[in-house]
Amino acid sequence: MTILVVGASGATGRKLVEQLLDQNHKVKVIVRTPEKLPESWKTHGNLQIISASVLALSDMEMTEIVKDCHAVASCLGHNLTFKGIYGQPRKLVTDATRRLCEAIQSNGLQSPTKFVLMNTTGNRNRDLNEPISFAQKCVIGLLRLLLPPHVDNEKAADYLRTQVGQNNNFIEWVAVRPDGLKRRRS
Repeated sequence: MTILVVGASGATGRKLVEQLLDQNHKVKVIVRTPEKLPESWKTHGNLQIISASVLALSDMEMTEIVKDCHAVASCLGHNLTFKGIYGQPRKLVTDATRRLCEAIQSNGLQSPTKFVLMNTTGNRNRDLNEPISFAQKCVIGLLRLLLPPHVDNEKAADYLRTQVGQNNNFIEWVAVRPDGLKRRRS
């Protein structure tokens, strides 16, 4: 199985790539700065490193990258710096999700590609009629106001929910919240 991981140089992406390589999967990563990757990755036979910004790739390049992938995992996130939170690109996760999904769909593969979006704890599935307290609404409102990356994560999940949908022939997706991750015991 070939799996594309975007955001592989971050904390979550790095752990995911390590586990995939340990399980002997073929892995592709798109990273802006391959220098940040562990040295052991640079010579690993099952790892292809693509040095680029995911938003700078052309549609044709993106389509070519995902054409043999059985799964795509987006572990993209904004850097926790002032510039990372309040600077450009404001819609990194949303735009990357949209472009990756469009590339997957343009390939028209026979079986659906799995798409995993690492999202944010404060996001919820708007299709569910979950009761939300006034206090929770206030906290989420403040997050949206003060942390633009939170809005970006919400919009990326909403893109999957509303534009890709649940019955897409080419993409089976899930948005994962970090509070839902469990540490695997050896």
